[in-house]
Amino acid sequence: MGEAHDDVLRPGDGEDVGAIGLGILVKLTGADTNGAYSLFEYVVPPGLGGPPTHVHSREDELFTCVAGKVVVELAGVKHVLEPGSVLLMPRGVPHMFYNPFDEETRVVAVVSPPGLENYYRDLSQLPPGPRDMTKVAAVMREHGLSLAPRDEA
Repeated sequence: MGEAHDDVLRPGDGEDVGAIGLGILVKLTGADTNGAYSLFEYVVPPGLGGPPTHVHSREDELFTCVAGKVVVELAGVKHVLEPGSVLLMPRGVPHMFYNPFDEETRVVAVVSPPGLENYYRDLSQLPPGPRDMTKVAAVMREHGLSLAPRDEA
């Protein structure tokens, strides 16, 4: 980003650390925000199941849907976010998201404190192919995340 703080980040700008079927763009890291937060753009293809239900022990995540629609389950409650909708997912609360709709979804996520970018970088380094949940879970643990049991309603 350089020294200027007025640089505009355009759609598609950022470090691509896509993993688990998601497009994940790192827009700003803790280094860019003096340790305040990280900023991501998630691109969720139509029909994508998304990550399994999980818990962050370190970070709060704030989702703003900017295109399409996305379903977020937070503490077992389903919310449908449409463009302009905002939802806070506090640390320690199980959550997951997915796109059951027929159009691409884009979500801008503010994550505080920063550091989730390191988790995504490590996830993106896992071998391609079917998810090896043992390896995914090991990366999650290293970064303070854990899988939560999913209640099938």
